[in-house]
Amino acid sequence: MSEGLVLAVNDKRRKKHYCFSMLSKVTAKSSITEGPIWKGIITFMLPIMLGMFFQQLYNTVDAVVVGRYVGKEALAAVGGGTMFFINLLIGFCGGLANGAAIIISQFFGAKKWRELSKALHTFIVLSIIMGLAVTLVGVNFSAFALRLIKTPPDIFANAVTYLKIYFLGIIPMFLYNTGASILRATGDSKTPFLVLVIACFANIFLDCLFVVGLHLGVAGVALATIASEAISMVLIFIPLTRTDKVYKVEFSRISVNPALLKRMVKLGVPSGICAMMYPVSNLTLMSFINTFPTYTIAAWTAWGKLDALFWMSVSSMGMALNTFSGQNFGAGKYDRIKKSTWQGLLIMNLITLALVVVFRLFGRFFYNLFIPGEEDVVAMGLRILFFLTPAFFLYVPNEIFAGIIGGVGKTHISMLATLFGICGTRLVWLFSFCRGTEDFLKVITCYPLSWFISALFFFVYFKSGKWLPKD
Repeated sequence: MSEGLVLAVNDKRRKKHYCFSMLSKVTAKSSITEGPIWKGIITFMLPIMLGMFFQQLYNTVDAVVVGRYVGKEALAAVGGGTMFFINLLIGFCGGLANGAAIIISQFFGAKKWRELSKALHTFIVLSIIMGLAVTLVGVNFSAFALRLIKTPPDIFANAVTYLKIYFLGIIPMFLYNTGASILRATGDSKTPFLVLVIACFANIFLDCLFVVGLHLGVAGVALATIASEAISMVLIFIPLTRTDKVYKVEFSRISVNPALLKRMVKLGVPSGICAMMYPVSNLTLMSFINTFPTYTIAAWTAWGKLDALFWMSVSSMGMALNTFSGQNFGAGKYDRIKKSTWQGLLIMNLITLALVVVFRLFGRFFYNLFIPGEEDVVAMGLRILFFLTPAFFLYVPNEIFAGIIGGVGKTHISMLATLFGICGTRLVWLFSFCRGTEDFLKVITCYPLSWFISALFFFVYFKSGKWLPKD
């Protein structure tokens, strides 16, 4: 090699090294590997929780618009079994995406910028592949799936229409989630939240335009959803492509790194299986609940709207700790991960205590908002509320330990806890003790029982220390 060529190559290497050094300085403020742990957790968690609130808001708006302007058959068509099919497919793919996000957060914490860049560009390819697969399955097997779960004839056509249009727009949804996962994994939970707020209001406007203005029925609701998802996809990639930070997305560099793809799938499949098991076990539970009188089913449905506040809070804490754990694992700060576990438990238990107090003080008021004048429904709803709210404290450790242990790459532990502790316990309880029972509280005892067993499994594994490398 000539001297001139050697100098040119070395100069190119120096420039590349300088570029990555500058980028590492730019990212210093985004890292959550330093500073007060409790403050970092709360600051990172709040935008995630608010984002979930806005997602819930636009799901509610969909239901209100359809129910009021199209009819009860259309409302039934976009809920129930339709959402079960959607949640099953999207849940599995969301789990796969979680595997990629864990790897990205670990590289970010370790300051491995080249590996980080390869991982996020591979993640984009993985999301497109998953999106295409779900689109093909969703469009071609929607009718079959709806027949399988015995969808009533009067809502079947609308349900098929909704699903086919919805699945045609799945790739923008996956790409938004990819961009949001990249940002959260690198310490930015605020940008995904702001994008969700914009998408929420866009969805509300488009619902009104397509359903109320253009009278497109359930097709209009589906079109509004995929249009708002497309808007969120564009908005999330604007900062990712224009940033000067290490997580910059360059379309020319989108490619697959086979080794990283294999790791993403290895970490993501257990998370995906977890996500699929919940709707399957809940479907079994609903088969028992549906044997009770209508007022009991209505009370349970209303309770599902109310306790969503708890699930949004605890899920956002789990997501925050997942990133917190991943970054600190990459940085080799294992003691910080352990401290964040206990501080996360304390923070989430305080939030849970506040929610339990509010639910118990204002439960009757909340139920009357959903079902005014139906005293039998309200009375049953209050029985459910007073029975389940104390049990929330049993679930909190599940989300905390799952986030922490998953962040270091042990996603199979969460899968085992969900498979045996949650789903297995519920099925055994229901089929062993609840066949033919007229005691509704006995049926839903499967919730606190499964939360306790799963939390115990997580606690024993966490205390064993096997989830962390030996110092």
